[in-house]
Amino acid sequence: MIWLRSVGLRLLLSIGLGFALWIFVSYTENPDRLIQFKDIPVAPEELMPGFVIVDQNGLPNPHLPPVSVTLRSAGDQSASPNSNDIQAYVNLSGRGPGEWSVPVGARVTIPGRKPDVDEIKPDLLSIRIEQEITHTAPLTVEVVGNVPFSFEARPPRATVEGQPVTEASVRGPKSHVERVTRVRATANIDRLTGNYDSPRQLEAIGADGQVVAGVTVEPQSINVLVPIVSSVGIKRVPVVPSVVGQPASGYLVAGITVEPQFVRLAGGSGSLEGVQSITTQPVDIQGASGTLSRIVKLQELGATPLLVGEPVSATVTVQIAPIARPFQVTLPVPVQLAEIGSGLLASVSPTIVQVTLSGTAAQLAGIDPVALVGAVSARGLDAGTYSLAPAFPLPRGVTLVGEPPKVTVTLRQPPTQTPTPNITPTETPTPHPPETPTETPTAARPTETPTSTP
Repeated sequence: MIWLRSVGLRLLLSIGLGFALWIFVSYTENPDRLIQFKDIPVAPEELMPGFVIVDQNGLPNPHLPPVSVTLRSAGDQSASPNSNDIQAYVNLSGRGPGEWSVPVGARVTIPGRKPDVDEIKPDLLSIRIEQEITHTAPLTVEVVGNVPFSFEARPPRATVEGQPVTEASVRGPKSHVERVTRVRATANIDRLTGNYDSPRQLEAIGADGQVVAGVTVEPQSINVLVPIVSSVGIKRVPVVPSVVGQPASGYLVAGITVEPQFVRLAGGSGSLEGVQSITTQPVDIQGASGTLSRIVKLQELGATPLLVGEPVSATVTVQIAPIARPFQVTLPVPVQLAEIGSGLLASVSPTIVQVTLSGTAAQLAGIDPVALVGAVSARGLDAGTYSLAPAFPLPRGVTLVGEPPKVTVTLRQPPTQTPTPNITPTETPTPHPPETPTETPTAARPTETPTSTP
């Protein structure tokens, strides 16, 4: 019994020592391994729709900086991953416009027992996110170059699959799309004698005329057709401005300018010979009192149209200035006597005088005839008769022509009243005449005149 127990204890001890020895040998021969993989690309994940990753200049940049990933393999790991089996990523869930510092993660995609990710360098990436928008911009075709003499280029036409197109869609980061004002295609027709017909790429153009980068244009290309035809003749003629109406009273037309001064016409030799100039549409200056400028179209000439590319309108500038030379006007002006001495009676003759005034038309037009009065002062004058010149208050710039007319002013004392003597009547006895019988008159009777009979 004691022997059996001793054998069992020895067996257990040997098994434990063997297991410990196995672990020691395994760890010594197959320790944990650290494997580093460089330049592992980083993929964004969970980016919300309608947003885009951009660089510091605002340009779309879905390619993030690569990172280094270090893996720790267990001692008994038989399979070793390569760089294609490692995925580095950043989780952008819930992140909107702005600049973010996002931690970098990594995963191993090989099947079976996988090594552990020990270290990622750098473990944080700075990522800038911006809203992505779409904007519709007008499309223009710019024609460059010159066709040979006696040929002319007609207006270009832009089509997509045979259908005319006048605008395009621009998509990209909001800060860049908002800079786009138009979409441009360029066609070079230099020295061509036949039609230009070619597909052209579209470019997004900003207000400064430069190409806006970081945006996409849809459609990416269009077909441009520039008809080039033979021209019989070309003639350069002056542009004559047409002005109608009269400026305001007291103003005149000081000068007329037009830009451009010359344009080119196309047509046959016979029709061009009869054209000496081209006239603008009328510019109305009725009642104008200052310089004015108008953009007006050129009148169409029918058989001799403007050469393609020539301006179809002109800028007409009419200089309106006040009339500088003086004018004269004669007006009747009432005379008023003022500052008459106390107790004196006054009279003036004549009460209205004729005066001649000089000034520009605008200055004379500003005179109020009702308010114009000639004032005569009798200050300090005693009774008597005087010849005085009235004073006329005139507007600025208006002068009196010649000497002012004189008037006769008479000052006199008021008449004095002579007192009437107070006579007391004396009673004198009146004699009474003798009484005479008074006959009461009777009605006259008609006198009968005898009528003689022949």
